[in-house]
Amino acid sequence: MNTEPGLGLITDAITEPTAGTDAAIVADGVTVRHGDVTVLNDVRFALPRGAVLGVVGRNGAGKTTLLRALLGLVPTVAGEARLYGCDSRALDDRVRARLGYVAQSPEFYGWLRVRELLALFGQSYPAWTEERMRELAARFDLAVDLRVRHLSPGERQRLAIVLAMQHRPDLLIFDEPVASLDPLGRRDFLRLLFERDEEGPEPLTAIISSHLLDDLERVATHLLFLHQGRVQLFGERDGLAEHLHEVVTAAPLPTRDGVLRSRRQGDGAWRSLIDDRRLALATLPAGATCRPLGLLELFVALNG
Repeated sequence: MNTEPGLGLITDAITEPTAGTDAAIVADGVTVRHGDVTVLNDVRFALPRGAVLGVVGRNGAGKTTLLRALLGLVPTVAGEARLYGCDSRALDDRVRARLGYVAQSPEFYGWLRVRELLALFGQSYPAWTEERMRELAARFDLAVDLRVRHLSPGERQRLAIVLAMQHRPDLLIFDEPVASLDPLGRRDFLRLLFERDEEGPEPLTAIISSHLLDDLERVATHLLFLHQGRVQLFGERDGLAEHLHEVVTAAPLPTRDGVLRSRRQGDGAWRSLIDDRRLALATLPAGATCRPLGLLELFVALNG
């Protein structure tokens, strides 16, 4: 017999939509439906400026829809998202100039040369310079005179990253940005993510949706887990790592606050995910074993 207590929202960071002027992004009850299917259901969180949010979930959890809703690219049936205080459904030019976005499957004008495409989009932003464009293109080994239609999948992904970052945005939103990159390309992307001019007035904020959990674990300051369109877990990465534990017991733990998930394994033992802010470790039964979880292990504990 398996028992599985419902997963409640766990938070240890800014979560209230009214939580202040320092939030770069606020999702206040964002709900999206496609026909009769609810893709996002009452998603709520707020991300402080300078944070890097890793968005995690299984295929179909709503990750791509969430990123697009934050940018105002899909309509919501309830709730709203705000970027730097501006409603995402009506972003003004001031906020748009601060954004960089990489879609999961970017589409380009294939007949243009790489340098022509970069300049075409870059010149729309006040902070863009040709020097910055060429510097990033060289760093990501892009042949600027090659026509876009001749690029490999990995080269197209590198092009999308340069497009998003060439105008020095304050807020980056990336949907699977490194899925087609080789290890060196992933390394260069992660390094670039944290390079910032010391004189820059605004800390870099980023949202990254990715199945490459090792990369997210290296860079994320905050984590958001989605499950069937709902927020399963949200908080600061260090806080979650400190307070969430996997507990193995001979018998199931009572269903109560602090026991987030409990499943019987093939060997007869019970594995439970607990939050020690709601359930003191000292109250666990004799013989229980307890261990902290990495990001991949936490993902498995929530979804396995």
